[in-house]
Amino acid sequence: LWTQSDLHPKEGVEALLQRDIVGEVRDAGVRVLKTDVAWVGAGYSFGLNGVADVAGIMPYYGGDARPFIISLDGWAGTQRYAGIWTGDQTGGEWEYIRFHIPTYLGSGLSGQPNITSDMDGIFGGRNVAVNVRDFQWKAFSPMQLNMDGWGSNPKYPQALGEPATSINRWYLKLKSRLMPYTYTIAHEAVDGEPILRPMFLQEANAYTLGVGTQYQFMYGPSILVAPIYKATRPDSLDDVRDGIYLPQGLWIDYFTGDVYEGGRIINDFAAPLWKLPVFVKAGAIIPVHKPTNNPGEMDPHLRCYDFYPAIGNNIFTEYDDDGTTQAYLRGESVTTYVSQMLDKSGKLIIQVLPAKGAYRGYVPQKSTRLCLYLDTEPKSFSVKVGGKKIALIQATDYASWQRTPGSWFFGKSDVEHMDITALMVNIPEMDVRQTALQLYADGVKLPSPDRNLSGTGVLSAPQAKVETPAAYSLTPSWTAVPNADYYEIFFQGQTYSTIRQTSYTLENLTPETGYSLQLRAVNKDGQSPWQELSATTTADPLEHAIRGIRGETSCPNQRGQALAHLFDFDETSTWHTQWKQQAVPFDLVADLRSVNMLDKLQYLPRPDAGNGTLLRGSVEYSMDRQTWTPVCDFSWELSSETKEISFPDHPVARYIRLHVTDAVGGFGSGQQLYVFRVPGSDFYIPGDINQDGRIDENDLTSYENYTGLRQGDGDFEGYISKGDLNGNGLIDVYDISAVAVELESGVSSRPVPPVAGSVSVSTAWAGDELRLTLTGSALQSVNGISLCIPYDPNEFEYLGVEPTSVAQMHNMTRDRLHTNGKKAVYPTFVNLGEQTYTEGDVELLTVLFRAKGGTRGTLSVKDLMLVDKYMNVLQF
Repeated sequence: LWTQSDLHPKEGVEALLQRDIVGEVRDAGVRVLKTDVAWVGAGYSFGLNGVADVAGIMPYYGGDARPFIISLDGWAGTQRYAGIWTGDQTGGEWEYIRFHIPTYLGSGLSGQPNITSDMDGIFGGRNVAVNVRDFQWKAFSPMQLNMDGWGSNPKYPQALGEPATSINRWYLKLKSRLMPYTYTIAHEAVDGEPILRPMFLQEANAYTLGVGTQYQFMYGPSILVAPIYKATRPDSLDDVRDGIYLPQGLWIDYFTGDVYEGGRIINDFAAPLWKLPVFVKAGAIIPVHKPTNNPGEMDPHLRCYDFYPAIGNNIFTEYDDDGTTQAYLRGESVTTYVSQMLDKSGKLIIQVLPAKGAYRGYVPQKSTRLCLYLDTEPKSFSVKVGGKKIALIQATDYASWQRTPGSWFFGKSDVEHMDITALMVNIPEMDVRQTALQLYADGVKLPSPDRNLSGTGVLSAPQAKVETPAAYSLTPSWTAVPNADYYEIFFQGQTYSTIRQTSYTLENLTPETGYSLQLRAVNKDGQSPWQELSATTTADPLEHAIRGIRGETSCPNQRGQALAHLFDFDETSTWHTQWKQQAVPFDLVADLRSVNMLDKLQYLPRPDAGNGTLLRGSVEYSMDRQTWTPVCDFSWELSSETKEISFPDHPVARYIRLHVTDAVGGFGSGQQLYVFRVPGSDFYIPGDINQDGRIDENDLTSYENYTGLRQGDGDFEGYISKGDLNGNGLIDVYDISAVAVELESGVSSRPVPPVAGSVSVSTAWAGDELRLTLTGSALQSVNGISLCIPYDPNEFEYLGVEPTSVAQMHNMTRDRLHTNGKKAVYPTFVNLGEQTYTEGDVELLTVLFRAKGGTRGTLSVKDLMLVDKYMNVLQF
């Protein structure tokens, strides 16, 4: 920021920038893409357009400061410069948590481990359960953003009062306690596994490689997190979590110390509002610290390690650097190798080797706190520092242990919610770069799994049945078995365990498929015999519903409740037109993106039939969005029941339009709009010219070969004629656009006004060269153009086309000889995917011909067409 006094009297601000900033930045080797100058109060602000530029400038002008940049999106390589934020979303709904879990995991697998999102969204809110659960699981993520500037509800951790305030505070403290572990796995993610890891990276099998574990993850190598992402028991803030897959081995409840055998799926896991299901892998070594308000408050004279002993040898290498500068890129960092080894006789050895490396500000004189989480106190233990045994005194309680170097304590900490015993050792300061540390313990006993089993006696096999199978799920139910603590189902190679209810739903199945399963009861004394069951899933009620529909409305829609929610086959999502803005009357156009024989459509209002519920209007269909055929008027009662409209004549169409004339509150809303094709009827994808069931570069190549082909040409009939989507007997830019808008990641859902404007043609001679120039006036949203210029090859030679304002478009121009012997040039340009539109008063292109034999004849333009990304058309 500069004030006017900084300016040289004879130079402007641009010159100042070039002299004082841009030159220096370029000298630093940083690429400047664009400079933006604007008034800010009495001064100027200077912006560099590009994340890479900012990432280079911050260290250069910040005294080697480490950049911290968050970007809404970016291409491959963004992870080198910025973390990713998922954008403005609506909180207060379980859907906000649900979709973010696989989003975070996918981001990490894509090479971007540093991902974040707004706490409880930026919009919506005031749902205590969702607010708390979001703070809980994101404590085990790289970053947590609090932001509510665009929304109407504050999103601070304390915004909803108790009990949310205390719970959110506690998880923020837990996040700070885990900082040394988090920092280490963040460093590992530079060239190793991401911070949040899908379960198949921990254990790959048929179950983890499917969708069964998409709502849980490993936080680094040792901590398993299973977020509460839906209300399983919706009548209470206290809930349970089903479907937690525990890999092979032993897993410890982080809060209670209860041990669970892995290799199974546990259910009915108690999760009162304060409790996030978190498990630690037996054998884990986790560097931690005292909770702080920010990393700057961390005590540089203290290091802490949590140990979860297990039979075998386990290691962890802790990483640290100064946390604020670029020095770590020059190798200025510290690593500490930590190990624990336990044999079957109960002998445990813990080693913390001398730290290696250094960085500016590093303090080697540190005290060390070790916490070994065990059910019972070992028979004996000792500590050696630098090979010499040190004396330790027994503290009377946790608080005195904390403040007394050279002490030990066995018991529970006074940390709220932590109901787990540990052997805790407080070792005085030492030079950790020069000194190794060992702890030896004998008589270490590990807690037994399922220690909460209490039922005894012989168990009978459950009497079970499967009632009312569904298309994608089966729900066996059974009568309670006396003395049973829980039940287990063996299904498709997996054991679904700790089921405490007398029914269970198996999901993600295939319609109209037979399945078999086994069911048994479990208690402290053992298991009952297996009860065999079999059932067949039903047909999918949405089997013939058309998927992949893309919609648009003639009115704006609310951010976070986009029209895409109306076609996403998720009946928990909602579409809503823009809040506080009258929408009715408006048009809703559904692009089926395939040509179908229509059977019916179903509209699912929002569950409360509130604002935006559609009441009256009309329905039409079309093949090309130009000609619309009416179906019927609709007048629906105000209710949340599904509404249906039939197409009795089964017309063939690609587009459906609802003209809405009345809706609750003058808005528009809904959960789903299903469109069904006639069962058994054929359909095809417009633009799939090679008929392989998808749109890709091969279809574009086919269109390039056949641009300008007309009905009557020898190659037109057959599969090429199916590419004539507007049925005008010509392969033109409208037909090609069906492919173009699907390539390069497709077009965005950002609405644009329909194509508009006019085009004029002028001719000019330069010697024997004829130039035909097309000029556009007041153009709007032009995404493609095509035209035809017939010519006699005895009089003219086609020289080429010079694109001007359409130069960024893909050139598909063809000079074609038709079967009837006539020639014509077809200048054709179209954007691939979402690109800049051609707009305003601009010169479009020039087509060049050379006259033969001194002719001065004229050439005319035919079949001139402009198209936008929604395939609206202007014809001239």
